Amino acid sequence: MATTDFTQYDPEVPLYCANHPDTETFLRCGKCEKPICARCRVSTPVGFRCYECANLKVLPTYAVSTDYYAKAVVAGGAAAAITGVLMGLFPAFAFWAALAMGIAVPESIAAATNQKRGPGLRAVAIGAIIFGFIVGGLVLIAFPGLIPLGGINYPIPSGIPLLERLPFHITQYTILWLAMAFWLAYHRLR
Repeated sequence: MATTDFTQYDPEVPLYCANHPDTETFLRCGKCEKPICARCRVSTPVGFRCYECANLKVLPTYAVSTDYYAKAVVAGGAAAAITGVLMGLFPAFAFWAALAMGIAVPESIAAATNQKRGPGLRAVAIGAIIFGFIVGGLVLIAFPGLIPLGGINYPIPSGIPLLERLPFHITQYTILWLAMAFWLAYHRLR
């Protein structure tokens, strides 16, 4: 039988949880005195509270809805595609293109989502950067040596047999630049 009067109680008599009427408890919310069971308690710096009194809310910066995710995918994909094309056209400047991608992708995502952050947007940014590197590789395959710049714009062989056998032009530096772009995007959107 559930107790409805929360103000008068005997500490020796078990109460019943307000949310789970079949569960006995001796615990009360530290604010509203409502009986709560172990499943309903929320640990706070001032003791256990019920869900209502704990006021569990997500910060607005991290509250990202699906329309924001759609905007983030479009903005991040566009920024990654543009910098990926530059990376493919100028393979000798891959470091600078990766640096630009690591800055442009998370900034465009943040601008499109009203400066939102969080793990979902970090995943979108990392996916967009991978997309940008793939675009760069496809442009390099489609237009090899399109803009030679006096002989300095040709891809440099890696010297690693495993990487030389891959269909894309990937060097140990490409992996390093990719990691740098990931790191920049991750830290901007955390």
